[in-house]
Amino acid sequence: MAAEEPRSDLDDRTAPAWLVRTAAVGGRLLVLAVLVWLLAGLAVKLTLVLVAVLTALLLAGVAAPAVQWASRRGVPRWVSAGAAVLLLLVVLVGALLGLSARIASQLPQLRDALDRVSTQLSERFGMSMPSIGDLGGGGGQGGAGIGALVGPAQTLLEALLGVFLALALAFLFLTSGPGMWQWLLGKFGGRVREDVDAGGRAAWGTVGAYVRGLTIVALFDAVGIGLGLLLLGIPLALTLAALQFVASYIPTIGAFVAGAVAVLVAYGAEGLGTAALVLGLVVVVQQLGNDVVEPYVMKSRLPINAAMVLIAVTAGGLLWGLAGALLFVPLLAAASAAGHEVWARHGSRPIAGG
Repeated sequence: MAAEEPRSDLDDRTAPAWLVRTAAVGGRLLVLAVLVWLLAGLAVKLTLVLVAVLTALLLAGVAAPAVQWASRRGVPRWVSAGAAVLLLLVVLVGALLGLSARIASQLPQLRDALDRVSTQLSERFGMSMPSIGDLGGGGGQGGAGIGALVGPAQTLLEALLGVFLALALAFLFLTSGPGMWQWLLGKFGGRVREDVDAGGRAAWGTVGAYVRGLTIVALFDAVGIGLGLLLLGIPLALTLAALQFVASYIPTIGAFVAGAVAVLVAYGAEGLGTAALVLGLVVVVQQLGNDVVEPYVMKSRLPINAAMVLIAVTAGGLLWGLAGALLFVPLLAAASAAGHEVWARHGSRPIAGG
C-alpha cells in the first residue's frame, strides 16, 4: 500500500468566493482598461479621419429624413442626397461667413468692453488681472517670416481636408448607407444580428434627433437672448446672440460661456444692475430651451444625464479639442441608446447579481 503524500495546509483551504469573483472582475477590468488606453492612443493619431467620419454621420443623420421623403416620391437617391449635402454646405458656409464677418467687424468693440470689465474687476477686488486686449499678442519680430505661417497654413489645410472628407462621406452614407448596413448585418447571425440591427437603428435615430433638436434649441436661445439684449440696450447684442447660437453646440459649457460673456459686456457697459438683469434673462431663456423646447423637439430626453454630458464634453475637449467637445456627446448618446435597446430586448436583466 502506497504511503500517502504529505498535504499542505493550503490544500485544505479554498480561496474565498468573494476573492475569486474580485480577481475575475479585476482581471477583466484590467484588460478593458488596456484596450481603452490603446484605442485612445489610436484615436489621437487618427483624429482627422475619425472626426470627419463622425461629422459625416451627424450630417447624414440630419439629412436622412429629407432624403428618404424624396426617395419615396420617386426622386433618385443620389440626386436627393447630393442636393441635401449641397444645401448643408451652403448653409454652413453662409452661416460661417456671415457670423465671422459680423464678429470680426465688432471684435474691437467687444474687446474694449471686456477690457473695461477687466479693469473694473481689478480695481474693485484689488488684484491684477490681464487685459483682454493684450491676449492677441501682436508683438513679435518681423523676422519670423514664413516660419510663422507654416502652422496656421497646415491647420487650414487639415480643416479643409476634413470638411471635404466629411461632406463626401455624408453623401456616401446617404446614398449607400442602407446597403452598407445590410452588408454589416450579413456578418452576424441569429439573435446577435437582430440585436445589432435594433441597437444600430436606435443609435441612428438618437443622433439625428439630437442634432436637429440641438439646432432648434440653439436658435431659440440665440433669438430669446438677442431680443432681450436689444430691449435692454446692451451693445453688441446681435454679436452676442450669434455667439450664443454657435456656443450652444457645445452642450452645457458652451451655453454657460456665451451667457457669461453677455453678462460681462452688460456689466462693463451699463453697470451691475443691468448685468443682473442680463443674468436673469440668460438663465430663464436657457432653462426654457432645455426644459420646454428640447423635450418637445426631440420627443424624449437624451439617454444620458447632465453629469455624463459634462464628462463627455470635457473628455472630448481633452482628446480632440473643440471637435471632441462637439462630437462626444452625440457619440455617447448613440452608444447609450444602442446599449439600452439591446438590454431591453434581453428583458432588462441585471448586469450582475440577481
